[in-house]
Amino acid sequence: MAFSQEDIRHNGEHFAAKLKAERQVADVVHWVNKDSGAPDLVLLDTRARDAFAKAHIQGAVSAPLAELPQLAGQLPRDKELVTYCWSRT
Repeated sequence: MAFSQEDIRHNGEHFAAKLKAERQVADVVHWVNKDSGAPDLVLLDTRARDAFAKAHIQGAVSAPLAELPQLAGQLPRDKELVTYCWSRT
């Protein structure tokens, strides 16, 4: 089944929006490694606090998903916020 021009356009728009909304893993790795030119961001670990206490990415901030509404006012507004949890989604 061939894609119509409209299907192709919708797919392109979908993936362009997805890339705009998601930080690439390589960019976060550059930040973790403190590479020159790394993006200026805040890495939020949205797992439970006990999981964060056991292990986390160095430099990440503990911000459990259930607590985000209360923590939102404390998060910087001048930096990109990048979240991570158990999965890569």
